Amino acid sequence: MSVNVNKKELPQLIKIIQKYFWKLVIFNAIVAVIAIVILLLLPPWYSSTAIIMIDKNSSQLDISSVAMGNLGLLGGGFGLNSNEEVLKNIRLLSSRTMKDKAIAEFDLMNEWETETRSETYKKLSEDVLFVDNEDGSISISCNYKKDPEKAAAITNFYVKELSNAVRNYEDQYRVFVQEAYAKQKQKMTEIEERYAAFQKNTGIYNLEQQTELTFQALTELEIAKMQSEIQFELMKDNYSKDDPRSKKMLSEIEILTDKIKEYKTTNIYSNIAVDKLSEQGADYLRLYRDYLIQEKILQFLSMEKEQAILDEQKNSANFIIIDDAVPSDKRYKPKRTSSLILILLASGLLSLIAVNTKERYF
Repeated sequence: MSVNVNKKELPQLIKIIQKYFWKLVIFNAIVAVIAIVILLLLPPWYSSTAIIMIDKNSSQLDISSVAMGNLGLLGGGFGLNSNEEVLKNIRLLSSRTMKDKAIAEFDLMNEWETETRSETYKKLSEDVLFVDNEDGSISISCNYKKDPEKAAAITNFYVKELSNAVRNYEDQYRVFVQEAYAKQKQKMTEIEERYAAFQKNTGIYNLEQQTELTFQALTELEIAKMQSEIQFELMKDNYSKDDPRSKKMLSEIEILTDKIKEYKTTNIYSNIAVDKLSEQGADYLRLYRDYLIQEKILQFLSMEKEQAILDEQKNSANFIIIDDAVPSDKRYKPKRTSSLILILLASGLLSLIAVNTKERYF
């Protein structure tokens, strides 16, 4: 049914076009002239693009990752991969700090006649674009009205500021790590002095070995005393207390008792008093634990310091400018030919709808 209607409507449409042909031609010609004038009056926009790459070569040795893995502080490497590195630098390029520098450098508030800084931020975000090319590189583009040189200058400004920011970050990080290393080294010296003073005052140098020797010697004294007491009990049946042999045995028991007491209360024989072992041992273990922790932190900071120095030295090699921004010799917009064709197509369609409606209803 609909096919029959279309077949009837098509000759009718042709008749309408024939009837209003010159009016349609004149109308669309006027539209074309107006469109051409407007397109010619529109100011040209120029785009300039730079491509950069910040190379983080994962095949190179990451000292800090190895150090933290060896020290048990991390389960593995913690460096940024390529995509994270690109996103980090795009965030830096898009930051308010970077916008403020560009606004000040090119006096954009006066140039664009914007009333507020927020309005300038918005326009800058629309006209300066940062694209992740998904191959480890970043495209920085600036679209600027009437001035291709200004478009290239703004783009290259962002490239320069990013390079400076990366270099300053590496420099600041190196200084930070060096200062942290110096402080940790001083802290390590202090704990070493405390450790040495504790060893000198208590005689504890190696708690495990020394306690083993102490308890072994104390056990031998206890056994010797027990044997002497047994012998004395056996001698009582045959000798009186005044007998020289009995007196000698009692003297041995007293000597052994005194030595056992000295082992427990002093460090004359074993360097460690058994009665004070729990207190001194706890102090020793706390001090030894702090010593090991500070030593590992110092080792990590030492390796991190070397890594920071290496990063700073190779920084210029890692920041690669693949393409500088150059002034464009071709406008970015408006695209006059394609715009004119679209306008004429729309004008022709609307004019046909208008005359068709007129014939049907008026």
